[in-house]
Amino acid sequence: MGRRTRMRFVRPPPSNFYFPRDIDNSLKDKSVILTIAEFEAMRLKHYRNLPQGEGEHGQKTCSETMGVSQPTFSRILDKAHQKVTQALVEGKNILISGGNIEVKEIFNGYGCLNCGAEWKDELASKNRKISCPNCKSEKTYHLIKEPL
Repeated sequence: MGRRTRMRFVRPPPSNFYFPRDIDNSLKDKSVILTIAEFEAMRLKHYRNLPQGEGEHGQKTCSETMGVSQPTFSRILDKAHQKVTQALVEGKNILISGGNIEVKEIFNGYGCLNCGAEWKDELASKNRKISCPNCKSEKTYHLIKEPL
């Protein structure tokens, strides 16, 4: 019996045909199903061009971004490549669903230069002037944190 699968950290997947909420049984036979973690591994490695091994100048690697070891990331990416290749060769649909994941949301808000506080605000923008809720300082800045 293998070990329990660790949580993989991913950004919210897009909403389209490839990411169905429920997979119909009629689609299963005509499709290859990629897990969201496999999709995220391909996105980080091939779309974002993050390094798979050692990161240069403090750059996060793919495995660090997903919260897994480098060998585990390599296995996830290999499995994704196998499934995509199978879909291309056999003319099957690619559906992306499932897996042990935690979705990371984008943080949009403000930070305070005076006390260091950070707070979320969905209406945050560079042009909006706001004071810190903790220390009431006017020395605030717009803060966006991308999840991955």
